[in-house]
This record gives sequence, structure tokens and C-alpha cells, in this order.
Amino acid sequence: MIKKARTKPLKLLKYEVLLERIIPNHTQKPIIESSHRKYLAGYKGELTLDYFLTDLARDDYHIFHDLRIPRSENNQLYFQLDALVIHSKFCIIIEVKNLIGNLYFDHQYDQIIRSREGIDETFPDPVNQAELQKNHFCNWLLKHKFPVIPLHTLVVITNPKSYIRISPKYGNRAQKIIRGRTLANKIKEFRSIESENILQKKDIKRLSSMLLKEHTQHNPDILKMFNIHHNDILTGVFCPNCIQGAVLIRIKRNWLCASCSKTYMHAHKKAIIDYALLFSPTVKNKDLRSFLHMESQTSVKKLLYSMNLKPTGARKAATYTIPLPE
Repeated sequence: MIKKARTKPLKLLKYEVLLERIIPNHTQKPIIESSHRKYLAGYKGELTLDYFLTDLARDDYHIFHDLRIPRSENNQLYFQLDALVIHSKFCIIIEVKNLIGNLYFDHQYDQIIRSREGIDETFPDPVNQAELQKNHFCNWLLKHKFPVIPLHTLVVITNPKSYIRISPKYGNRAQKIIRGRTLANKIKEFRSIESENILQKKDIKRLSSMLLKEHTQHNPDILKMFNIHHNDILTGVFCPNCIQGAVLIRIKRNWLCASCSKTYMHAHKKAIIDYALLFSPTVKNKDLRSFLHMESQTSVKKLLYSMNLKPTGARKAATYTIPLPE
């Protein structure tokens, strides 16, 4: 049973909007593109994992994708789980890697060495990462007074084109590294090993509820990450039809593209969400007027009302809160 489905992360949405709106030939653009490719590859690997988890009997397992849970009371620190599988007998924390190339798990320096096209790169050992998340999750369970239950960890290599080698001295930890296609069988092995039902239905229900309640999306300041100034961002409502992102003109109740001559009624909606993703979900009318290239305060107010966005605060200081995608 899927208790929390995987959705496109806010960070990935922010990458996409930033690459669409950053000024051409910006010096940081190649760095942003490289970082985006790596993050997107990880997300695609997680989507592949989701496919392999569908092989499990839905009524026996409770599956959570992409959880981010606070480690401390003040919510300053978090731990993140690519996937969590809960069964009455055990829980499994899954770390996903979607690396392509020759992968060598090096026990001596706790790292993966990836060789591809004559270039070597190193990545942190995902087995250690999974064990660290396991410790955080264990502490979280204890803090919330859940029964002590066996916790297992797995590292799933989802890219079928990767070639895996493991150091001979890696030890029993090597059993935690598997291919995606063997995931369902590996989980069934845990089920045969663990005999006692630890979590009752009421425990699983409370655990599911608390995980969903405490989950918080990662919402980084994407401009600050790459030291991008507000003036480096292209403004306006872009044409959905033109590849070059032609800026639309507001005419009566429609948006007109001078390049392809097409009109759109709701093109402003994406632009407003773009603003929220890049700058802030809290915005004043005047800020949106500038961003949308509109002069009329009343017209912008009508657009916001059409999206069911109502102002809060005094008239001149009134702000609107744009809901971010979930």
C-alpha cells in the first residue's frame, strides 16, 4: 500500500524554472545545468525504484517515498529517506543510487569510485548513508514511543547499465547492495527471517500518520545556492508554444504572443508559480505587477482572485501566499 507517493521535488522544479528564466550566457548556467543533471538522474533512479516496489503485496506493506523528517525539536536538522517500507515484523530503509559506469565499493575509504569514459569520480558510501539514516529513524521511533522493531537497510542500484564491483574486504555489508530487479525478493527474505509481529494495526496507523505529519519538503533558496541576483532572472509571462520563451502581452482577458500570434487565457498561472519558486511564495501586488509586466493593480488582483488567492494584512502592505506544488 502506497502511503506516500513520490512527487517531483520542489528543488527539481526550482532547477527547471531557474534554467528557463536565467539570462542567456550567464556564467553560472553551465554549473546549474551540471547540478541539475545529477539531481534529475537521482530522481529518475527513485522513480525506477518505485516500479520495483509495485511487486510487493500491497496489503502487507506500507510504502513511503521521499520522506524528510526533523531530527530535532526545533526542526533545524532533518534526515531523509529515499524510501521506507513498513511491515508488522520489520522496517526497511532504502537508499537509491542511479549511477552509470563502473562502480567500485571501496571499504578502505568508505566511498564509491565511479569510472566512466576514462574519468574517475568518488561518491560517499551509500551503505554508510543508509546506516546513518537508520540511526536517525531509530531515535525518532524511540522518541515517539513506538515498539522496538528490526530495522534493515538496503542500497538499490537502479541503473541496469552500471557494472558493480565490491572490495573483497567489504564484509557482510556487501549483502545490502542489490539491483532493483531483486528488491522484492530481498524484502521477502526479511519477511521469512523475522517471525514476530511487532507492530499492531494501531501502531502502523499511528506511525503512518506521524510520518506524513512531520514530513517537510526540502525548499532551498535556489538563487542563493548559485549566487544569482534577481536582475539575472528574465521576467514576464512566457509563451508555452515558442521555444525561445517569447514574452506575452496582456490584451483584455487574454495573453497574446506577438511571435506566434496565439492567445492564452491562463498563461499567467505558471509565471506566478515561477515567481513563488524562485523568489518567495509570499508576494505583494506591486511585485507581481513588475514580474508579469502589468501596470494595473486591479488587473493583477483579479488574476490572483481567479486563482483563489486572497490578500492578508492592511491594504498597502497586503500580501498573497502562492501555494507551492506538493
